[in-house]
Amino acid sequence: MVIHSTFYYTFVASTLKHADCSPMKSPWPLKGLAIIMLALLPCALAAQESTAQEGTAQESTAKPKPLPLRLLLKLKEFVDSSAVSGLDRSYVGQPVKPWSAEIRSDINNADLHMTATDHDLEDGSTWTAATHSGPTVSIGAWAGYRGYGLGLSRAIIGSDCKTLSFGATGGSYGINLRINSYRSGKPEISRKGEDYSDQLEWSTENPLRMRSLFLDAYYMFNRKRFSYAAAYDQSLQQLRSAGSPVAGAMYYHSRVAFADPHNFLLQVLMNDVGKFKFTQASLGAGYAYNWVPARGWLISAMAVPMLTFYNRITVCTYDLDISDDMKEYRLVQTGEEHINNRVSWNFDTRFAVSYQHNRYYLRAYSHYNHFRYHNSSDHGYTSYWTVYTAFGYRF
Repeated sequence: MVIHSTFYYTFVASTLKHADCSPMKSPWPLKGLAIIMLALLPCALAAQESTAQEGTAQESTAKPKPLPLRLLLKLKEFVDSSAVSGLDRSYVGQPVKPWSAEIRSDINNADLHMTATDHDLEDGSTWTAATHSGPTVSIGAWAGYRGYGLGLSRAIIGSDCKTLSFGATGGSYGINLRINSYRSGKPEISRKGEDYSDQLEWSTENPLRMRSLFLDAYYMFNRKRFSYAAAYDQSLQQLRSAGSPVAGAMYYHSRVAFADPHNFLLQVLMNDVGKFKFTQASLGAGYAYNWVPARGWLISAMAVPMLTFYNRITVCTYDLDISDDMKEYRLVQTGEEHINNRVSWNFDTRFAVSYQHNRYYLRAYSHYNHFRYHNSSDHGYTSYWTVYTAFGYRF
């Protein structure tokens, strides 16, 4: 036991004072206690010095924690503090249990529209190829710590679609990363001119392959009373209705490939294009609102129009190389064009409904993105929408 000397002397002096002024007939018990404590003071000080030396020796001999563990502890400290820093706790609360795991069911659909002008005709005829991935139903799981987590899902109904997602939310920000890939084997092809329009039946053994990467981030200006995390991962809980202006940024990269001898007719219609990649970066501002109709319930909506300031397309063209004996043929890339498009617009919308009760929560969520591209002879767009439900448990 370590006894501080100042406290010790104060206690002894007080005991002697009360012993002298005590109305008791025999003040010996208090005086005796004081005398015993004075006699033991050197021993107490020696014990204190010895204990301090032992503590210093233990600290000097203790092995330092490994660097990865120290970094994880620092990260945990940052996550714990940033999630609740500056919050109005009458509007936003934090569940006690920090970890959570979810089972998710996703319904996804990705649309691709490609339009090319037919330069062989003078009436402005255009060919359009449209394909979509779904709707595709996927089953997956997610796990995380206070809004920082990783999820993976796999399609069980519909096209061959895979999705990898990562999310991080704090008191005033949200970051989302999604990587989607899918195959589509039957594009709808149509031609349109000044006085006619028709459609072709088309199927192929080698489908179109599309892979996309989304990265978006948001900052909520009313972080004191509005929680993005309460709507989209339930690491916080919105207790009273509130809204917030939002600043957003988005990065999008997509690759569409159908360069295959079996798709040669499609490539001819698309002005020999067999693969293209486009990258966009956007900034915008909007508004989000969390409505709490009853205890545990939350309905959230967010809309963020965006200005696309970086818009770059890479277009690869191909030709068919046939052997002299007409038995073998393959595609050969004949060109690659890089196009910087003008400033355009984009938008991102989100909607969520959730319910929380003790350690359990339910969430239904929808998300829509729309991206445009354009070059000298081709233009089109891709759009993505996702609807998923999640059942989560905190621990």
